[in-house]
Amino acid sequence: MDIDSIFSPGGELDSALPGFSFREGQLEMARLVEKAMREDKHLVVEAGTGIGKSFAYLAPAFLQIASDESSACIVATSTITLQKQLYDKDIPLLKGALGLDVPTAILFGRSNYLCLRRYEDQRLEKESLKVQPSDEEKAFDEWVDATDTGALPELDSEALGRLFSALASDEKDCPSFRCPYYSRCFFYSARRAALKARIVVTNHHLLLLDARNRAENGKDFSEDAVLPGYRYAILDEAHHIEDEATEVLSDAYSSDRVSRYLDYLTRKERRFGSASILDFLSIEEKDRGIGARIKERIAHIRTMLQEYDRLLSSILGADRGELLLTPGFYERCRDRLREGEAISEELRRIHADVYSGYSESPAEENASYMELLVRYTETLASYADVLSSFIRFSDWDERIPYAVERGGRWEIRLAPMDTGPVLSRMLLRNISSMIYSSATVSIGDSFEYFARRSGLAEERERMLSASFGSPFRYERNLMLLVPQDGRSFSSGESASYAEYVSSVVKDAIQSSGGGALVLFTSKEMMRSVYQRISGDIDDLLLQDDRASRASLLASFRERKDSSLLAVSSFWEGIDAPGDTLRLVIIVKLPFSVPSTPIAAARSAHLEKSGGRPFMEIAVPEATLRLKQGLGRLIRNEEDRGVVLILDTRILSTYYGRAMLSALPRCYVPEDTMIGNIPDKIERFLF
Repeated sequence: MDIDSIFSPGGELDSALPGFSFREGQLEMARLVEKAMREDKHLVVEAGTGIGKSFAYLAPAFLQIASDESSACIVATSTITLQKQLYDKDIPLLKGALGLDVPTAILFGRSNYLCLRRYEDQRLEKESLKVQPSDEEKAFDEWVDATDTGALPELDSEALGRLFSALASDEKDCPSFRCPYYSRCFFYSARRAALKARIVVTNHHLLLLDARNRAENGKDFSEDAVLPGYRYAILDEAHHIEDEATEVLSDAYSSDRVSRYLDYLTRKERRFGSASILDFLSIEEKDRGIGARIKERIAHIRTMLQEYDRLLSSILGADRGELLLTPGFYERCRDRLREGEAISEELRRIHADVYSGYSESPAEENASYMELLVRYTETLASYADVLSSFIRFSDWDERIPYAVERGGRWEIRLAPMDTGPVLSRMLLRNISSMIYSSATVSIGDSFEYFARRSGLAEERERMLSASFGSPFRYERNLMLLVPQDGRSFSSGESASYAEYVSSVVKDAIQSSGGGALVLFTSKEMMRSVYQRISGDIDDLLLQDDRASRASLLASFRERKDSSLLAVSSFWEGIDAPGDTLRLVIIVKLPFSVPSTPIAAARSAHLEKSGGRPFMEIAVPEATLRLKQGLGRLIRNEEDRGVVLILDTRILSTYYGRAMLSALPRCYVPEDTMIGNIPDKIERFLF
């Protein structure tokens, strides 16, 4: 059995899977994945809709792992839905077809597992108070009794999900193997299964968190860390890598974060005999009274936190949202910011007091609680380090200091300036092969934009790349309309642009009979258009705060002729094949807001080194997002639909024409005008 026999007509997949059809692009992609794994190369591959990329990367991974008993592979996706599809559907089908019994497991983020200790403590407390459970709580209890995984993705009710959120597993509050529920713990059961498996399905965040953990603790990738040791990794939906890496590699400080751990030290809990952990562990003090002195120090820190919050508000202002902190800011404010060093010093003293003031060999019944105490104070010390780094900041080429206002208080963040070199150093150079896969990672014929952000630019001698177009007949089934007499978006004329959009959108939806997804980049414009057209369009849905993304998407799918006005999160991840979705309207070219701190800092840094931020960052980002928007429409061989782009900058500007040329080849009428759009839509669809 080899790659060619697996994917060719009459091969293993053809024999095992009803409806399997041979696709040349799928076979070519699988061959390239196999080559990368065997030759210790890294691969970025763009696979158009319908290629069957999951099987194209899973089959060679199974063959490689089966041939090397010492190796393991991590498969990371961007969403829980994709994780479950791979683990519950694709992998069982493939294992059956290939006859390979390679151990596999799925591992979600820890907060997706129920903590049995928290659940039982809450249940016992309610029983002692004779509180009658609600119908939702009874349903939740029934789920806990029946579940094998204790995983949040099993719950399809938002109400039960809200009950779950207060009972989720939390590393900072976990006594680990000393917990009385350890043998039944859902998280540790999943982790034990992952440690035994040789192919583990997880998410981007855990993959990157694992890499950061190994880098900070000097662990080799053959050892177990957050994830089990591995040699190979597959990162699907790879266009998310820069955003995911920015989040995982960022550090943060806020008074709320610090206060939460101070509360962990001082709050009274049932498990500590209605005392705090400091009081409960007083028996373990080497120096009697150390716990009392720590509590005095905590009270002092709380006062300092309030004062420093007021100082930050006076320096940064109020209601500013997000604020990039520049060298000029530090020149003006460094002396005042240094008042925060006192907080850092006190937090480190608490950490030192716990290490020096408590027994290193506690009584067995107290060992798990001593571990918690140490963990809490280690976290406080890490916040002290972030605060000190913020105050003394000087690393402008490597990190981005910025502030985010939350609930009237400022949170300080330090983000990586460039994710590529960090990913190369932390991850790519330490494993045999990384497979990056996505439907949207190339700009034209180039992978350069993605390579710079993913770490591949630093690994060029090990880098392979390829693009495989969709097997679907876009030229026949997809029509792209851009009105030649339409309008170009201008921020200074947003009101009149919204009026133009409203008129064209209303006529377009009426001509398609619904089944439309209208994509905006601005909530304000989305609401404005909705108010203008809602009286004329039947069954018009709006993305707002009243319904979750999942429930809104479910309503859109169930109501065949409904139309949906939505923003950022609906530009990708929408799977509504058939007539449910037959018209996608893109209101304006999807450029990111350049004023966000990270975007502004990265643009300024690139410009300083002689680059062109607009062409090297803004245009590639918008192009990939535009490709994602178009990808919502044609999901199978029978789908047929229309994409309508209202922003004529795509015709009138040099960068717009470059974006247009990067889109899939489809039918583009040459005489599209506002007045004939309804007729073109109706003739094409019906």
